[in-house]
Amino acid sequence: MQDKVSRKERYIFASGDLFGGGAQIIINFYFLIFMTDVVKIRPALAGIIILIAQVWDAISDPMMGLISDRTRTRWGRRRPYFLVGFFGILAAFFMIWYPISNDSEWVRFFYMLFAYVLYKTVSTIVMVPYSAMSSEVSIDFKERNLVNGTRLVFSQASSLICAVVPIEIVKAFPDLRTGYMVMALAFALFFAIPYLLMFLFTKERVNIENQVNEKWSLTEFIKPFQVRIFRSLLFIYLFSFLAMDIVSTIFAYYMNYYLKRPSELNYVLGALLITQLVCVPLVIKAANRIGKSGVIKNSVFIWMSAILFMALIQPNWPSWVIYFTAVYMGLGVAGCVVMPWIMFPDVTDVGEMAFGKRNAGSFSGIMTLSRKTSAAIGIFIVSVMLEIAGYIEPITKVENGVTKTFLMDQPDSLILALKIIILVIPFILLGITYLAAKGYKLDQKTSEKITQYLEYKRGNKPENPVSQEELKDLKKALI
Repeated sequence: MQDKVSRKERYIFASGDLFGGGAQIIINFYFLIFMTDVVKIRPALAGIIILIAQVWDAISDPMMGLISDRTRTRWGRRRPYFLVGFFGILAAFFMIWYPISNDSEWVRFFYMLFAYVLYKTVSTIVMVPYSAMSSEVSIDFKERNLVNGTRLVFSQASSLICAVVPIEIVKAFPDLRTGYMVMALAFALFFAIPYLLMFLFTKERVNIENQVNEKWSLTEFIKPFQVRIFRSLLFIYLFSFLAMDIVSTIFAYYMNYYLKRPSELNYVLGALLITQLVCVPLVIKAANRIGKSGVIKNSVFIWMSAILFMALIQPNWPSWVIYFTAVYMGLGVAGCVVMPWIMFPDVTDVGEMAFGKRNAGSFSGIMTLSRKTSAAIGIFIVSVMLEIAGYIEPITKVENGVTKTFLMDQPDSLILALKIIILVIPFILLGITYLAAKGYKLDQKTSEKITQYLEYKRGNKPENPVSQEELKDLKKALI
């Protein structure tokens, strides 16, 4: 009988997703425009930075999953990496927001490339073990859902904070560059401290003493793809988050240059993210009634209709229309953001049933890679389209020792590109998400049956609760 997860441990574990939810929001909304407008790197070169970092992610994320699965220490398989992450986040997050000043664009380019690759490496070191541990912090189905639901509340709360507060910190300083450095230091601490607490106060509860480490091989990287239900989850996760990342990346440009309301940007984002935060418990409750895939399908419909309305908004329309649309979009985005990680522990159980051992790190590595891939592809697509459309970067002037930025009027081709990016591309991606959700066949009853079977296989139950015929049917449907 496993010991229960205390409220204190549940909250500390959930706080780890302050980084997972918040840091990516800051990067999605502000990193590209920081590189183009503050560091003064051309959009195409900024896109190359994102692309190179993603190639590194494609190697490091699955590898980190295998490393985490094979780690054996007195602190467990996942927790040692949280201590490493504490120091890594402090350094790497500050570096990517340091507004390097140099006459050579190539010097600025290579600094940002190094800093961003370092940040991606640190993110891999902490997020892959953390995501894997989300399925191992408890083996009880309802308790695990509660822990992961709490985690996603923290994630959404962090998303809200990180959409609104960073730019307010930046604006609080007369010098834009100083503002970015102060913001970077403050949020580096905000993201890093929970990992120190997790190292000290959380516990892994899946027994792996009888599992023998296999030799390293390429098949270990691709094993999770053999599980059919995992492929369905991966499509849901990748395409829904890719749609979100593209909208997030272009949104600052859309508010600044089309709607001509740069001062309202973070407040509109706040309205969207407050809605997502409020909807987290409602989404989880809905999943118990209509199923997790049902939540995804309904959320996609709401999101698509909100995107259509957003594309129709005119610059002279009243502000309340923009805020209303943001709130409505938040209703749809919430389900697509929350559900994949609520589904993930169930899918890793299927993986253990398929392979006879718990390789949650391998599954987590691919999921984490998918998340980073969506962000990288989203930012790269936007950067290239901005370059092709003739984006004109702001003018920077130093007045009385203070660096100030002035936005430029954009050509009609740029405005057209903004409308295409915010409407057409997300529509296609969300359509694919809907089809993937339609093919997702793992419900609560089936998941609970698999959990009981795994407890028997681990030696924690005296009798097999699943007949051979039932087991055959389960594997046929899910693997």
